[in-house]
Amino acid sequence: MKKRIKKMINIVRMDTRASRVYADMLLSMLPNSEYKVNISEWNYRADRDDFIFMLQLMQKAHTDKIFEYANTLQPYIKELKICI
Repeated sequence: MKKRIKKMINIVRMDTRASRVYADMLLSMLPNSEYKVNISEWNYRADRDDFIFMLQLMQKAHTDKIFEYANTLQPYIKELKICI
């Protein structure tokens, strides 16, 4: 999970057209997130493997995986919010 999140953070940092989509994806999966998701845009703009990773994470939203995800993403949250 950490490797995939690092890859997605790097995409956000590259400031491409997909950067905002990736920032949205990452922030929207946090527990109690206020960010809205647009699955069709994710499917269109995100790398297929990243899209599948996020879908699998959604399916595990009520498990410890989501908290592991939140802990892994914690150091990057402020940076991601700037991109949105």
